[in-house]
Amino acid sequence: MLMAACAAPVAFDYRGVAAQAPLSDSFRTWRPDGPRTHLSRRAGAPDPSAECVPFARALSGVEIIGDAWTWWAQAEGRYRRGRTPEIGAVMVFGATEEMPLGHVAVVTAVLGPRAVLVSHRNWSGGREKGRIDLDRPVEDVSPRNDWSGVRVWHEATQRLGPGVHLLAGFVHPHMEPRRRDDRAPYRVAEVR
Repeated sequence: MLMAACAAPVAFDYRGVAAQAPLSDSFRTWRPDGPRTHLSRRAGAPDPSAECVPFARALSGVEIIGDAWTWWAQAEGRYRRGRTPEIGAVMVFGATEEMPLGHVAVVTAVLGPRAVLVSHRNWSGGREKGRIDLDRPVEDVSPRNDWSGVRVWHEATQRLGPGVHLLAGFVHPHMEPRRRDDRAPYRVAEVR
Protein backbone atom coordinates (compact mmCIF):
# COMPACT_ATOMS: atom_id res chain seq x y z
CA MET A 1 0.00 0.00 0.00
CA LEU A 2 1.99 3.00 1.20
CA MET A 3 5.73 2.85 0.82
CA ALA A 4 8.38 0.28 0.71
CA ALA A 5 11.39 1.96 2.25
CA CYS A 6 13.30 2.14 -1.02
CA ALA A 7 12.91 0.62 -4.50
CA ALA A 8 13.48 0.89 -8.29
CA PRO A 9 13.09 4.25 -10.05
CA VAL A 10 9.94 5.23 -11.90
CA ALA A 11 9.74 8.50 -13.85
CA PHE A 12 6.96 10.75 -12.63
CA ASP A 13 6.28 14.44 -13.18
CA TYR A 14 5.08 15.69 -9.78
CA ARG A 15 4.74 19.30 -11.01
CA GLY A 16 1.49 18.70 -12.87
CA VAL A 17 -0.44 17.63 -9.78
CA ALA A 18 -3.10 20.07 -8.56
CA ALA A 19 -4.22 20.21 -4.93
CA GLN A 20 -7.95 19.60 -4.69
CA ALA A 21 -8.28 18.26 -1.17
CA PRO A 22 -8.94 20.57 1.75
CA LEU A 23 -5.83 21.24 3.77
CA SER A 24 -5.38 22.35 7.35
CA ASP A 25 -4.85 26.07 7.99
CA SER A 26 -1.08 25.53 8.15
CA PHE A 27 -1.08 24.36 4.54
CA ARG A 28 -3.50 26.92 3.04
CA THR A 29 -0.91 28.51 0.74
CA TRP A 30 0.87 25.27 -0.22
CA ARG A 31 0.36 23.82 -3.71
CA PRO A 32 1.94 20.64 -5.12
CA ASP A 33 2.86 22.53 -8.30
CA GLY A 34 3.99 25.66 -6.45
CA PRO A 35 7.50 27.10 -6.35
CA ARG A 36 10.16 24.96 -4.72
CA THR A 37 11.72 25.89 -1.42
CA HIS A 38 15.34 26.99 -1.39
CA LEU A 39 16.53 23.64 -0.04
CA SER A 40 14.54 21.54 -2.53
CA ARG A 41 16.00 23.47 -5.45
CA ARG A 42 19.33 21.90 -4.43
CA ALA A 43 18.00 18.43 -5.26
CA GLY A 44 20.09 17.40 -8.24
CA ALA A 45 19.63 14.60 -10.71
CA PRO A 46 18.17 11.54 -9.02
CA ASP A 47 20.61 8.79 -8.17
CA PRO A 48 19.84 5.43 -9.75
CA SER A 49 19.24 3.65 -6.44
CA ALA A 50 15.77 5.21 -6.01
CA GLU A 51 16.06 4.96 -2.24
CA CYS A 52 15.19 7.50 0.43
CA VAL A 53 18.53 7.26 2.26
CA PRO A 54 20.92 8.47 -0.48
CA PHE A 55 18.45 11.20 -1.42
CA ALA A 56 18.19 12.48 2.17
CA ARG A 57 21.95 12.24 2.68
CA ALA A 58 22.66 14.25 -0.50
CA LEU A 59 20.02 16.89 0.23
CA SER A 60 20.74 17.36 3.95
CA GLY A 61 24.48 16.82 4.14
CA VAL A 62 23.98 14.40 7.05
CA GLU A 63 26.64 11.77 6.38
CA ILE A 64 24.99 8.66 7.76
CA ILE A 65 24.71 5.39 5.86
CA GLY A 66 22.55 2.36 6.48
CA ASP A 67 18.83 1.68 6.70
CA ALA A 68 16.67 4.70 7.45
CA TRP A 69 15.46 3.41 10.83
CA THR A 70 19.09 3.28 12.08
CA TRP A 71 19.78 6.98 11.48
CA TRP A 72 18.48 8.10 14.87
CA ALA A 73 20.86 5.90 16.84
CA GLN A 74 23.76 6.49 14.44
CA ALA A 75 23.39 10.26 14.84
CA GLU A 76 23.95 10.13 18.60
CA GLY A 77 27.20 11.92 19.42
CA ARG A 78 27.72 12.93 15.78
CA TYR A 79 24.77 15.20 14.98
CA ARG A 80 22.33 17.19 17.04
CA ARG A 81 19.06 15.29 17.51
CA GLY A 82 15.74 16.59 18.70
CA ARG A 83 11.98 16.80 18.52
CA THR A 84 11.80 20.21 16.85
CA PRO A 85 11.81 20.46 13.05
CA GLU A 86 14.24 22.87 11.41
CA ILE A 87 14.99 23.48 7.75
CA GLY A 88 17.53 20.93 6.58
CA ALA A 89 16.87 18.46 9.40
CA VAL A 90 16.26 14.82 8.55
CA MET A 91 12.93 13.44 9.78
CA VAL A 92 13.57 9.83 10.85
CA PHE A 93 10.67 7.37 10.70
CA GLY A 94 10.87 4.19 12.74
CA ALA A 95 10.69 0.71 11.24
CA THR A 96 7.21 -0.79 11.03
CA GLU A 97 5.63 -3.82 9.40
CA GLU A 98 4.75 -1.66 6.37
CA MET A 99 8.18 0.07 6.38
CA PRO A 100 10.68 -2.49 7.69
CA LEU A 101 13.63 -0.26 6.70
CA GLY A 102 12.05 2.91 8.07
CA HIS A 103 12.10 6.13 6.07
CA VAL A 104 13.90 9.48 6.06
CA ALA A 105 12.77 12.83 4.68
CA VAL A 106 14.36 16.29 4.72
CA VAL A 107 12.50 19.27 6.18
CA THR A 108 12.41 22.02 3.55
CA ALA A 109 10.10 24.50 5.28
CA VAL A 110 8.60 24.98 8.73
CA LEU A 111 5.05 26.27 8.30
CA GLY A 112 4.07 26.33 11.97
CA PRO A 113 4.53 24.45 15.24
CA ARG A 114 2.79 21.36 13.83
CA ALA A 115 3.29 21.66 10.07
CA VAL A 116 6.31 21.30 7.79
CA LEU A 117 7.14 20.61 4.18
CA VAL A 118 9.54 17.77 3.37
CA SER A 119 11.34 16.48 0.32
CA HIS A 120 11.82 12.75 0.14
CA ARG A 121 12.13 9.79 -2.18
CA ASN A 122 10.30 6.49 -2.40
CA TRP A 123 7.44 7.29 -0.05
CA SER A 124 4.74 5.76 -2.22
CA GLY A 125 4.53 2.14 -3.15
CA GLY A 126 3.33 0.30 -6.23
CA ARG A 127 4.02 2.01 -9.56
CA GLU A 128 5.12 5.15 -7.71
CA LYS A 129 8.14 3.53 -6.03
CA GLY A 130 11.28 5.59 -6.39
CA ARG A 131 9.52 8.87 -7.12
CA ILE A 132 10.97 12.06 -5.65
CA ASP A 133 8.41 14.26 -3.87
CA LEU A 134 9.57 17.82 -3.23
CA ASP A 135 8.06 20.11 -0.59
CA ARG A 136 5.22 17.86 0.54
CA PRO A 137 3.18 18.53 3.71
CA VAL A 138 3.66 16.62 6.93
CA GLU A 139 1.56 17.36 9.99
CA ASP A 140 2.32 16.56 13.63
CA VAL A 141 -0.67 14.70 15.08
CA SER A 142 0.97 13.50 18.28
CA PRO A 143 -1.12 13.94 21.45
CA ARG A 144 1.75 15.79 23.18
CA ASN A 145 2.65 18.00 20.20
CA ASP A 146 6.13 16.44 20.21
CA TRP A 147 6.36 15.18 16.62
CA SER A 148 6.28 11.54 17.70
CA GLY A 149 3.41 10.83 15.28
CA VAL A 150 2.77 12.41 11.88
CA ARG A 151 0.50 12.27 8.87
CA VAL A 152 2.20 12.56 5.47
CA TRP A 153 0.91 13.87 2.14
CA HIS A 154 -0.39 11.07 -0.07
CA GLU A 155 -0.16 11.87 -3.79
CA ALA A 156 -2.77 9.34 -4.92
CA THR A 157 -5.54 10.81 -2.74
CA GLN A 158 -4.27 14.40 -2.81
CA ARG A 159 -4.55 14.78 0.96
CA LEU A 160 -2.71 13.91 4.13
CA GLY A 161 -2.76 10.14 4.50
CA PRO A 162 -5.03 8.64 7.15
CA GLY A 163 -2.28 6.64 8.86
CA VAL A 164 -0.15 7.96 11.70
CA HIS A 165 3.55 7.25 11.27
CA LEU A 166 5.86 7.14 14.28
CA LEU A 167 8.97 9.31 14.24
CA ALA A 168 12.18 8.77 16.14
CA GLY A 169 12.84 12.51 15.76
CA PHE A 170 14.90 14.96 13.73
CA VAL A 171 18.60 14.69 12.97
CA HIS A 172 19.96 18.18 12.41
CA PRO A 173 22.71 18.64 9.81
CA HIS A 174 24.99 20.47 12.23
CA MET A 175 27.74 18.36 13.71
CA GLU A 176 27.46 17.97 17.44
CA PRO A 177 30.31 19.77 19.19
CA ARG A 178 32.69 17.48 21.00
CA ARG A 179 32.58 17.67 24.77
CA ARG A 180 35.75 18.09 26.80
CA ASP A 181 35.54 14.52 28.06
CA ASP A 182 35.26 13.20 24.48
CA ARG A 183 38.75 14.34 23.55
CA ALA A 184 41.44 11.78 23.11
CA PRO A 185 43.58 11.52 26.26
CA TYR A 186 46.92 13.23 25.99
CA ARG A 187 50.12 11.62 27.20
CA VAL A 188 53.23 13.51 27.98
CA ALA A 189 56.16 11.75 26.41
CA GLU A 190 59.00 11.03 28.75
CA VAL A 191 62.25 12.59 27.62
CA ARG A 192 65.45 10.70 28.45
